[in-house]
Parts: sequence; structure tokens; C-alpha cells
Amino acid sequence: MINTVLGPIKNGSLGTTYIHEHLYVYPDAQVMHQDYTLDDLDKNIAEVISFKNSGGDTLVDLTPINYGRSPMLLRKISQASGVNIICITGFHKEEFQPKWLENMSNKDVYDFLTHEIIDGIGTNKILPGAMKLGTSKNTITDSEKRVIDVEGNVQRDTHIPIVTHCDQGTMGLDQLAGLKAAGADLTHVCLSHVDLSEDVDYIKRICDTGASISFDHIGRHLKNKDSLRINMITNLVNSGYSDNICLAGDMGRKKYFISYGGEPGLKYILTDLKSELLQHISETDYAKMVTTNPHKVLIRQ
Repeated sequence: MINTVLGPIKNGSLGTTYIHEHLYVYPDAQVMHQDYTLDDLDKNIAEVISFKNSGGDTLVDLTPINYGRSPMLLRKISQASGVNIICITGFHKEEFQPKWLENMSNKDVYDFLTHEIIDGIGTNKILPGAMKLGTSKNTITDSEKRVIDVEGNVQRDTHIPIVTHCDQGTMGLDQLAGLKAAGADLTHVCLSHVDLSEDVDYIKRICDTGASISFDHIGRHLKNKDSLRINMITNLVNSGYSDNICLAGDMGRKKYFISYGGEPGLKYILTDLKSELLQHISETDYAKMVTTNPHKVLIRQ
């Protein structure tokens, strides 16, 4: 069984899955963050329904603690759309970590995370299906190192999967080294945003550890039909890495949701991108990226 915001479902019910999205983020007072606030529930539901109507089944909402996480509103979106939604525990990079984290010991943080994983989030006891951590661009701060160590211990003991934030695609190998040293199982770790590095050799080295990667900054270059991302994916597939790639959009901004007047929308990966990819890779390899591979990360042993 795997936890969703509506309760546990059978592993075989995940279907077509995006491993890194943001479906509701409550408003931030800073003007610079307004495009990142997905605060119109009706529009968010409409966007998720468009994903379902294009063949989608499951979305992992990677909105962490102190970044606008709202499991109860995700429950409403899931109920209205009929799409499985998985929420998370865990923290972002230091810039977005809560101030109270500084005053907690490693044991306190470990106990806090394991409590959410075992007993649920808040008074509604919604169980997370994954855990997040993040690092900064070209560096891992002391606070981020501590979170990696603690979350590696938590994953070792609870077997919850980890999906990370690699700022601008950087520090992926360092994240994995820290997690492995803390006892984490890298086959249940997925590194996000590594496609932003535009470095296929770097991505191959990540995959060689047994971890998975999320190609999730697609849909940003529509004029050339995402040709760079398609070429990178084709290279990886032809090099034998088709079992390590997950596709997602990380489309947590108003300008990316069709329901807010943006583009390309959550359905893009299952429609236009799929059509372009299938000119270069097989249907089987494409299907792995939206089914088998995210399931491999998310399903606990």
C-alpha cells in the first residue's frame, strides 16, 4: 500500500505518475513569490482534471513544510478530480526552512519527521507518501547537511522514499553521498531538477549510484518543442539509463497552469511532449518514465 491524501491505495493503483509537482501553495506576502502561489482551488482542480483527462492517475505534491504545504486542500483537489495525490514531509533548502528548525536537536528533527510519517500530519492525520530535502546552488549549507543526515536516518528506519531539490541541478552527487553515509537506500531516492545542469555525463554519474532522476523543467522551451530536453533524454535512453528517468513538470507557478492562463499545463507531458519523444525513443521507454520508474521510487519495500 502507498499513502495518498485520501488514504492508502494498492501499489498497482498508481498508474501514470508525475513525481514532482505543486498543486496548492498558499499565498506568500512577498511580491516576488506571487507567481508561485497557487491559491485558487477551483483553478487548481481544473488543472488536475486536465491531467486526468489526458491519461494521468497520480501526482506527488512536493510542497514541503514552511513552503505553503496544505494537505487538507490537496485532499479536496483529489476528491474533486479523482486523481491520486501524494503529499510529503520534509524540508526545502535553507532559504525556505522554518526558523524553529534551528532550535531543534537532530533527535528532535528525527522524531518530528517520523511522527508525521507514522502518525500523520496535523489534526487530520494525513499520511505522507514521501519526504523532501533541498540544497542550495553550488553548495550545501551546514543546515542542509544536517537535514540530509537526519533524513537519511529517517529513511533508513521508515523506508519512506526521498525526492530532493537540487538547486539549478547542482549538488546531486553530494546529496547522494550524504544520504548513503546516513544509511539511506538510494534506489528509493529521486533527484529533481538535474536536467537544469544540461550535463548528461553528470546525470549518468547520478544514475550509476542506483538513484533516479526527475526531468522536471520541461515545457519551458515550447518554441523549439523542448529539443534540448528531448536530446538529453534520448542520449540517456540510448546509453542504457531508461530505468532511472522520471518525467514531471514541477509546474508550481501560475504561468505554467493553463487554468491560470499560462502554458503548457499539467497535460503537456502526456500530450505534446510524448508525441515529440516518441519520434526518438520507444513507447516502452516513455512508459517507464511515467509509470514503472516513479513507482520504483515511491513503493516502499
